[in-house]
Amino acid sequence: MKKTMKQAMTGFLSLCLLSLIGCKRMPSSETPFVFKHEQANAVYHWKTTFNPNAYEMEFMKNHKVKRVYVKFFDVSTDNLYDGKGEQPVPIATTIFKNSPEVFAQNGIEIVPVVFVTVEALRLRKPLGERILKRVDDMCRANKIEYKEIQLDCDWTKETKDLFYRLCQEERRLLHKKGKGLSATIRLHQLRDTLPDIDYGVLMLYNTESLQNPKVKNSILSSEAVKEYMRKATSDKHLDFAYPTYEWTLWFRDNKFMGIISPDENKKVEGDLRHEQSDYNEIIATKRILRNELKDINYPSSNIIYHLDSVNLSKYSYDEIENIYRR
Repeated sequence: MKKTMKQAMTGFLSLCLLSLIGCKRMPSSETPFVFKHEQANAVYHWKTTFNPNAYEMEFMKNHKVKRVYVKFFDVSTDNLYDGKGEQPVPIATTIFKNSPEVFAQNGIEIVPVVFVTVEALRLRKPLGERILKRVDDMCRANKIEYKEIQLDCDWTKETKDLFYRLCQEERRLLHKKGKGLSATIRLHQLRDTLPDIDYGVLMLYNTESLQNPKVKNSILSSEAVKEYMRKATSDKHLDFAYPTYEWTLWFRDNKFMGIISPDENKKVEGDLRHEQSDYNEIIATKRILRNELKDINYPSSNIIYHLDSVNLSKYSYDEIENIYRR
């Protein structure tokens, strides 16, 4: 009797095992999309009118720029007075006056960039599909073929999870279309796990607080970068963006009053601090990154911020080439 029960149990277990094996889900025939990010000299375009002048076009040609990150619009908030309360809305939309088709004809890729405010994130509204649809509409209207979208956000600890969820949603939608997602990365964010993106661009500018009257140059300090890099980690591919802009900061009674234009220099009372993107600081920063991120085993791109003839003309050809050199 014991032997019969044992045989019965063995048979039953064998039957269950065969059943599980038979019901095992077959692997999907669909291969997951993998975004292929290629190395290239690149530049940001951060103006609300896309109309590069002759100098800027020649700059890109001379320095073999093959990728331009163009800010398309910001996502902010507004009360639409429709009974639905505060809603996320697009603002500061870029107007294309110079045909982007010229870029495609010269092998220059345009990457749409969308800046998302923390106020828009706090609304906890679905943004992924809205952003994608607006980018698609703008690209269709301006005959732009794009391979990826980049999200830019100054997220805080409070809004980090909201932004990360947005990245996850946006990447899923883009991968369905055979496109990728990148995001800007601040230095302090390298101490944390990065969002669900295909690659990040490490923004090597605004390295210190511009509102601090004791800071020497808030645009770029290689020493400040060095401090951040001591605890930096990254599980994502990183490209690197370097500044070439300048500005004048206005302080009164050690209080930050704002950024002023050259025409306002003699019209304000208080102290002025003129800052520029020092070439030697950029090269020193590049050296620090090579030392601290020496284990990177992929080709990274260097990106200049941003495409502006007034500022770019202050650098020599060789200096720009050295910034782009990897």
